[in-house]
Amino acid sequence: MIRSMIILLALFCAAPIAGDGLPESPVVGVRYFRITTATDGEYRGDAKALAGSLRIALDNSKGFKQVVTLDDEQIEQMTKLIADSKKGGFSRQLPGNLAEPPDAYIFPELLRVGAVERDMFSRIEVTYTVEMGASAVDPVTRAILFSDKVAISEKRNRTDQRGGAKNVYEDLVSKAVDRLATRLAAFFLKRGRILRVAEDNTTVYISLGSRHGIKPGDRFTVHATAKDAGQSAGDTAEEEGLGEFDLDSKGTIEITEVRETAAKARIEGAAKGAVKQGDSVRWIRK
Repeated sequence: MIRSMIILLALFCAAPIAGDGLPESPVVGVRYFRITTATDGEYRGDAKALAGSLRIALDNSKGFKQVVTLDDEQIEQMTKLIADSKKGGFSRQLPGNLAEPPDAYIFPELLRVGAVERDMFSRIEVTYTVEMGASAVDPVTRAILFSDKVAISEKRNRTDQRGGAKNVYEDLVSKAVDRLATRLAAFFLKRGRILRVAEDNTTVYISLGSRHGIKPGDRFTVHATAKDAGQSAGDTAEEEGLGEFDLDSKGTIEITEVRETAAKARIEGAAKGAVKQGDSVRWIRK
């Protein structure tokens, strides 16, 4: 238990490392959630259910070869198998119904639920806050490939006794899971979105950067998207994409400048004005 806590602490304190060696369609194991702080007694987090929600959200990105949920014991078994075989063939069934060893472990954590602020005299405002994080770890070297967190809050005017916080938290936690899955999918699959198109229609800015392993010279295809009517698109452009389908390619872009979470690119092979803000981009494997 102590060793596990030390590992997890290291995961969230270390800087992210670009994962250039990840395959185009990776296999990942999602560890059951670690629930750190739940300051409001009306919220009861289920570590296994939360991990299942994150797995489903990652599956919806339609880019992973396999996504499974794993408890601590299964991760320990898998780590030993990988160490014994040096990530070669295995003579027995892998934990968690894995078809092959994972390319990464995802260690998610519900960092905070609560932080409720309210005026007890006027009863006019309540702030519900959810903070969630995750680190992706190489199962062989235990190096941190990627680490990030999201925070969602909701302010509401109130005129009566406080109540109904549980439903609010469940909604915010669900949104946080989707947003975290989008961040993880962006890293593993190098999929993002056009943030802005320059006025000359020759330059665009995308939502991927150096923390996603993007480098000058990388090329992406650009796609319009059609929403799946059975799913909500999300509250922000960052969340959109989990319930969408990419249509035929409009053309390609080549990265010219890179920042930590965004990049600049020039448009190639696309009709003038065809590339739009909000279009999705997919990395072209070299």
